[in-house]
Amino acid sequence: MQNQRQEQLLAILSELGDWITSRRLAVLLQVSDRTIRSDVESINRHMTPPPIESNVRRGYRICENASLSPLPPKESRGMDIPQTPGARCAYMIQKLLFEVKELNLTLLQSQIYVSGASIDNDLKRIRKMLEPYPGLRLVRNKECISLKGDEAGKRRFYRDLLMAEVQENFLNLNMLANLYKSFNLIEVKDIFVDVLKEYDYSIHESMFPMLILHAGTSIERMNCANYISMEEEMQGLEDTIEYQISKDFFDRISKRLHIKIHEGEVGMFALVVMGRKASNYTDDYVNFCGRWLSTRKMVGEALEQIYTLFGLDFRQDGDLIAGLKMHIHGLVERVRNQVRMEDVFVEEIKRKYPLVFEMGIYVVEFLEDRLKTPISDAESCYIALHLGAASERMKTERKYHAVMILPHNQSFSDMCVKKISDMFRERMEVVKVFGYFEEEVVSSLDPDLLLSTFPLEHGLNVETVSINLFVDSETESRILQAINRLDKKGFRLEFSSHIGSLIRREHYHTEVNCTNPEEIIRMLCSGLVQEGVVDPEFTDVVLKREQMNPTSFVNIFAIPHAFGAFAGNSTIAVAQLKNPVKWGVFEVRLVMLFAINIGDARMIKIFFDWISNIVNQPEELAKLAAPCGYEEFIDRIME
Repeated sequence: MQNQRQEQLLAILSELGDWITSRRLAVLLQVSDRTIRSDVESINRHMTPPPIESNVRRGYRICENASLSPLPPKESRGMDIPQTPGARCAYMIQKLLFEVKELNLTLLQSQIYVSGASIDNDLKRIRKMLEPYPGLRLVRNKECISLKGDEAGKRRFYRDLLMAEVQENFLNLNMLANLYKSFNLIEVKDIFVDVLKEYDYSIHESMFPMLILHAGTSIERMNCANYISMEEEMQGLEDTIEYQISKDFFDRISKRLHIKIHEGEVGMFALVVMGRKASNYTDDYVNFCGRWLSTRKMVGEALEQIYTLFGLDFRQDGDLIAGLKMHIHGLVERVRNQVRMEDVFVEEIKRKYPLVFEMGIYVVEFLEDRLKTPISDAESCYIALHLGAASERMKTERKYHAVMILPHNQSFSDMCVKKISDMFRERMEVVKVFGYFEEEVVSSLDPDLLLSTFPLEHGLNVETVSINLFVDSETESRILQAINRLDKKGFRLEFSSHIGSLIRREHYHTEVNCTNPEEIIRMLCSGLVQEGVVDPEFTDVVLKREQMNPTSFVNIFAIPHAFGAFAGNSTIAVAQLKNPVKWGVFEVRLVMLFAINIGDARMIKIFFDWISNIVNQPEELAKLAAPCGYEEFIDRIME
């Protein structure tokens, strides 16, 4: 049986289908060449026939007749080098649009570990993507490619790519569809969309992924003959349009997938479709072990604590409150019947949305305290989905302020303002329109954006965008890019002004020679206790959080922490390990333990936003984990 690293090695070789040197494998897996050779020997010794072919000069590859057991999903391998054709195409387009004028294909092969044939196929796909943009061409000159065309065309292409990314909302359904083995989640989504169209029923876009994932989970459970019962909550529900939609949807699913549908599943999905209106059909109380508990009160207390701890205010989000209440009803029934939810999303959510995942863990810990019983950690993932959808809704409510300069006919100006306001109403608000520019007056409004139909020269530190009075696609693209730059600028400023100051020299440790996570955590916490940063109980709280779900992210990185146990002074303690340590399913080389003061709750979000960014940049993460002194480490963090 292979260990985690050996499974990853097999996954890489299987994906490439071509030769790769031991040196490249060593860099990718963050081990030595000798370890790679040892792993290959071990794999070949324990598998018949041996699956890996060796060559002194060329390295390793999978034998043509190799019979491999199914590999773990790519999402759970801890790697983020583009491994699918779609991901590789996006990677190359991103490089050509923003980083380089020419991309060397030979170098690219060595960077993302694919064959020349795979690259050729990817180039065909990119040319297909460019067909709607007649002014753009992908040109190949020997071993280099470049994107030729006018700037307007490139910006339109970029705009469309951005819009496609935004429209994926909180989760990429295509990616998650791969996690359901017994049916096609995208086909389920299409059936649901057809039913909604027939009933002329609209659903808020940010709620849609949650609905589809709820449907997918229901189908997965029913495939295993696990059904939900909700007789107490059915009164009056059958007369609603949401119930009819749910019944029609599951009738079609039953015929298409040949599964038996339970009435309780129809009712529960109808309540999910209703959102906040579901409170009219669900009881605010649930009976658990002879105790009547208020689900509304528990949700309210959990959201109050999330606000106190994370600084995110979901307390007035009716859709979230209704969704969590229903989830708690189902959770209580699962605990009562000793039914465990599938945990197919855990690694995906944890990797892509670490802060949302942590909030889910925190809510489960809160519910364990209220119910006085252990709860499956898989529940935290589904609660995180509710919180993620709420986060998306919250994000659309934060708007940038724009001032417009329009020295034109009033009718044309009004038309321009209305079109831009409608187009960007979820991200931007036009606060004032002037027929001329006066720096002092505009400055007094403190805008984030300045939109003008004529070239402006000024001394204000304000993002300025030249627009067309009739708001063409070029104008739309420019505004979208400006908003994107403001998002990135805001995060960089917030991060650099806070996080760097939390890592102090006395809590930065190199060449740490520990053999397990608990030993490392106790060593780091000991230093914090001695300095009076935290109380002695802090260590136990960190270890308890670690038991719920390991805090490692991909091979290299772990972030132990304790929510609810606040520090006297916000501090991040760092350990650069002498040798990798097994931490959950990953081999960790860098540990950053953070202790946050209650007045610095905002730091938690900033830190997790940084984590979500860094774990998706394997080269930067590997650089960060490389042994170095304190000053150099701070420089790397600030990059």
